[in-house]
Amino acid sequence: MTCLRLLCLFAFPIALLASAPARNTGVLIYRVKLRMQGEAKPIETRFSLIPTPVAVTANRVKKARMGAWRLEAEQPKEAAFSQALVLARVERMLYFSGPTAEITPRDLVVRFGTKSCRVWAAKIPSGVNAYAYLVEVSPGLLALSYFSGSFSGGDMAALEIQLESFHLEACSAPAEEGTALLQTLRRLASVQAGSRDDGEAQIVP
Repeated sequence: MTCLRLLCLFAFPIALLASAPARNTGVLIYRVKLRMQGEAKPIETRFSLIPTPVAVTANRVKKARMGAWRLEAEQPKEAAFSQALVLARVERMLYFSGPTAEITPRDLVVRFGTKSCRVWAAKIPSGVNAYAYLVEVSPGLLALSYFSGSFSGGDMAALEIQLESFHLEACSAPAEEGTALLQTLRRLASVQAGSRDDGEAQIVP
């Protein structure tokens, strides 16, 4: 009987641990306006960027320091567009990482609720018709605050993304793909340069 009681005592916390939900790292709420080529009316919706915790690793030499993100879109009942299509296009324009050489601080501060955040600007390559601003949402961690761009090729004509609000826990970490915005800007510049050489502009974000 004593052994049975001990087994129950040990099993109880294990069951609680197994059923415990994943850590809440916070959320960033964005508003997006997307206009497809040939369409007069833009798609307008909102989505959430949810940082995921740093992955647990058994490597004692090199610990994982990068997290990830997942996107969740609002789905209006009468929506005539695909939220998956919207998320696929905005994800490549997002930023959730530390500063890089392609990001420069600005002498500006914006407020989100009671929190004041320093503004940073992404360097836009020549030939890319866009601009992007980021804010320091926690020490050493930047997130996209505002992006606006227009495109002469591909299926997107124009895209606007704006951060409306956010709440982050101390455990939030830069995402492994957190500099997607910079990679996309470089790719757009490369495609634009190649198009000029060929005499035809085709930009595919």
